[in-house]
Amino acid sequence: MAWIAKENNLLLTGFAVIFFAGFLLANSILICASFIPLFIYLIGVFIGAPKVQIKKTDLPGSVRLNESIEVDIAGKITGGSGAVVICDEIPEPFQLVEGNNYKVISKGFKEKTFGLSYRIRCTKCGNYWLGAGWETRSILGLSKTQVSIDDARQLRVFPVVPEIRRMKLPMRMTQRVHPSESISKIGPLSTDFKEIRNYVFGDPFKIINWKASAKATSRGKSTPLVNEYEREGKLAIWLFIDANPDLRIGTSIQNALGYVVQATYAISYYFLNKGYCLGMYIYNHHGENIYFDVGKKQFIKIAEKLLKLIPRNVGLQVLWDEGFSEAVERNQKYLITRSPGIVIITHVTSSNWNDLLNGLRKILVYKRRRRQLDIMLINILPYDFVPKTSNREKFAGKMLDVASRSYSNRLRNLGVTVLDWNPRKQSMEITLLSTMRLR
Repeated sequence: MAWIAKENNLLLTGFAVIFFAGFLLANSILICASFIPLFIYLIGVFIGAPKVQIKKTDLPGSVRLNESIEVDIAGKITGGSGAVVICDEIPEPFQLVEGNNYKVISKGFKEKTFGLSYRIRCTKCGNYWLGAGWETRSILGLSKTQVSIDDARQLRVFPVVPEIRRMKLPMRMTQRVHPSESISKIGPLSTDFKEIRNYVFGDPFKIINWKASAKATSRGKSTPLVNEYEREGKLAIWLFIDANPDLRIGTSIQNALGYVVQATYAISYYFLNKGYCLGMYIYNHHGENIYFDVGKKQFIKIAEKLLKLIPRNVGLQVLWDEGFSEAVERNQKYLITRSPGIVIITHVTSSNWNDLLNGLRKILVYKRRRRQLDIMLINILPYDFVPKTSNREKFAGKMLDVASRSYSNRLRNLGVTVLDWNPRKQSMEITLLSTMRLR
């Protein structure tokens, strides 16, 4: 912008100097020549820079993680002659897979249309804005350059929904099988098959599995087998999600906080799809909570809340640096009135170990249950996707991983079901399948 003003000043200054020199010297040739830079300046101002209208077509409002989408841009250039640079802004976590998001167009005196198409891949969950930017310059380069961001569209990137069919807590942890069997003891039977079990006095004859009973008899088992179905009226589940800035371990694309979001997305989808009443609280992040509800509407609320999950800056002390213990205290009315099953998603370290223990003690008091715990903790292990440049850093990462697993073992000894999840080595589906109880 500065050089354009400088060129304009040079033309006007040249006109004034040459004109007055010709006037003082009474030289008509100099006076006539002085109008040349003035004429060039007036042409540049009169013609002006081109004007651009941009529109994006068929851009989806939401996509899944690692999904490729095609971006089509159509536009029209009017106004004066000159050069037009079209650049569609791509957020940093996105990858350009095919095509080009940059185009230079030369416009004459007639109206001109253009098109631009490319493909991008979404590599990180969140809310993003895709805005098409353009820059115009007049044919003589004398008018001011116009820069604008037009037709900005919001794009929401959601995690991939995992195909979790079933998950339970081990029998050695609790007598209640959770969550596939964490149901009301009363209520009508549904049509959802749960398992085959031994016949118990009082079971209706219509649920006896005669084929399975015949096979069991051939193996010397005399007790009939029956089909058991899920009962309606599932219990409530409450999620505690940790959004501590320490969870930004890793890269800008792959970090522990991103996998916390993915784990929460998978867990909430599974429970709500099974008909559970689900609530959520995000601690260390403004104390955001979503009250108990069921169905697709609740899942949309949770998904939108997770996409807005942005950690505070490291070292910034704010009111909501609460920790798990205080989060449990803030939600005691939900834990007392509904007595829900609890799922905690965090990264267990020495810094939050005591806070976790204090929070678990409070849960035991609120729920008035000291022998049986319906609590599951998912421990994110992020050290495998931290960039390492030396053997010392690799060794340090392994030591931190071992330390976190040792805290998980101590929690298991207290009766809490802990799942250590390393996203680099195991999918969320396989990790949750490890909660299946052997019969």
